[in-house]
Amino acid sequence: MPEGQPRSRFSLAGRSSILDARVDAARRDLADIRLAKRVFAPHYALSVPRTAGRSTPVLAQPGAPESVRSEILAGEPFDALEFSGNHIWGVSPIDGSVGFVDADAFTAFWAPTHIVAVRSANVRALPSRDSSSLGALAMGNCVAAIRSSESAFEVDGGYVDADALLPLNALSLDIATAAECLVGAPARPGGRSGAGLDAAGLVFLALWFAGIQAPRFLDLQSAEMGMNLAETAPFVRGQILFFEDHAAVVADAQNAVHVDTNAAVRAPIEALIATHGPVVRRRQP
Repeated sequence: MPEGQPRSRFSLAGRSSILDARVDAARRDLADIRLAKRVFAPHYALSVPRTAGRSTPVLAQPGAPESVRSEILAGEPFDALEFSGNHIWGVSPIDGSVGFVDADAFTAFWAPTHIVAVRSANVRALPSRDSSSLGALAMGNCVAAIRSSESAFEVDGGYVDADALLPLNALSLDIATAAECLVGAPARPGGRSGAGLDAAGLVFLALWFAGIQAPRFLDLQSAEMGMNLAETAPFVRGQILFFEDHAAVVADAQNAVHVDTNAAVRAPIEALIATHGPVVRRRQP
């Protein structure tokens, strides 16, 4: 540093706060520079934007699939804070989850325009419905799409039906409708897409499609979004029901969508209470 040039300094704005490693990008050796006023670290990092070329899990420990926290979906951005061998450590600007991801799943940043709004969207070689299939995109995947006709969008490598996509700048799907679209999606720890999801992932994705930002993790969802209501209060379509360790989206006064041990299913609310205990909090639509 040239003589006489002032040094850059960081100072905490008040007491250091308790950190949650799932959502606070701070370690003993490194922290996101955006947390500089909250936490002290020997080194701070500026984030480098990347985009996921394929979906990949967010892990608490690199190379440890059992430590999965969430996932970054294909087409989503990721704020990289550290590049280390085959892994990147950083934070998702979509769901706020922090952890390690596979480096080879990411490319240079590009801006998506649309999101897949059906559980599975078939990608075709030609814009006709009967053309050969090139694979499928899961609900929640983001794409850069160009309308090729009234009935189809062109995406990277093929075409999808126009009614399978929603513009990212106009998400206003009904919460319960979004949850119902996911019925049949397999249960998967850390998942939050039509290809697989957990209880908190179902809630996050249903609210995301309604244009509502929600915490990624079940305990944070219940604490930050729930309301205590009288036990006799009726169940209303679109309510989020929080149990001690579970969650569901109300479809009607008797039924809700939730993720059981195998898949997202529609089930009687009474059966959910019998299995998971009483509803401890609700989120009103």
